[in-house]
Amino acid sequence: MSTRYVTDETGRRVEVIMSVEEYERLVEAAEELEDLRIYDEAKRRTDRGEAEFVPWEEVRDGVGSEHEEG
Repeated sequence: MSTRYVTDETGRRVEVIMSVEEYERLVEAAEELEDLRIYDEAKRRTDRGEAEFVPWEEVRDGVGSEHEEG
């Protein structure tokens, strides 16, 4: 990774310059971490009995009926 920094008058790093490929890899990694965080929270809620589940059939039927009515 070849990262370059832009500094202010005091030499403090204020911006980063990197390739688009590296930026996209970082964004993808951040999104994966967020997905894991959401999963972990859902798992904790499930383990504590706080999660409410809706059967797939109910979701499917509910979505279909909303489109038909609206």
